[in-house]
Amino acid sequence: MPPGSSTTSTAACPRDSPEGAAPAEAEAVVHAWLESYICRPHEELGRDGPVCPFVAPALKAGTLLLRSRVGMADADGDDVRAVVRDMARSFRSQRWPRGNPTMRTLLLVLPDLRPAGRPLLDDAQAELKRELAREGLMLGQFHPDCPEPAARNPRFPVSRCPVPLLAMRNMAVHDVLFLHDDGDLFAEYHKRFGSRYERKAVADPLFRNTYEDALARHAPSASGTAYRQTNGDAE
Repeated sequence: MPPGSSTTSTAACPRDSPEGAAPAEAEAVVHAWLESYICRPHEELGRDGPVCPFVAPALKAGTLLLRSRVGMADADGDDVRAVVRDMARSFRSQRWPRGNPTMRTLLLVLPDLRPAGRPLLDDAQAELKRELAREGLMLGQFHPDCPEPAARNPRFPVSRCPVPLLAMRNMAVHDVLFLHDDGDLFAEYHKRFGSRYERKAVADPLFRNTYEDALARHAPSASGTAYRQTNGDAE
């Protein structure tokens, strides 16, 4: 088992989270951050709409799970990778409400992760994204120093959060913006969503252009027959 233990609590009032905050306090800060930032538009995002268009519907549908793991103050890279793999097992075994699987999101708050440990989240995301993509999963990292840029504005560090956390969800159509550069990652995307492009069912021109460019560049690795499966559920 990975280090630490998980807890679940109900979020409350917004305020900054001090380092080492109790899980309930840290989750309250994250919940406020979701409502005040993630669910709202931002002028530097590079597009209209909220920072993440799925979070508000997921909150309404009850498909966003907010959990905490403590005992990570002295975590190293192996510990963080173990936490991510444990998170993936929890995501797969969770009995989600029926409906759009794109809405399924697991947030894992790490309230006692020290500032020196924040880069471990960036490293784990980079190291495990291929492993997770084979399962149709996407991992995002968020913390006060996160350098991850917005997909449409590389100058905007979109993944800044006052509390360190990891976010896991099913792969979605818009993930072509994150998976197009790597042949192996794009192959996993192509398996799940290639049929949509073949049917001309993807409306966003940026998605279509990015997909066609990636398909041309990665043709050998993306040449397998696309199976008609999206986000872990059959179409």
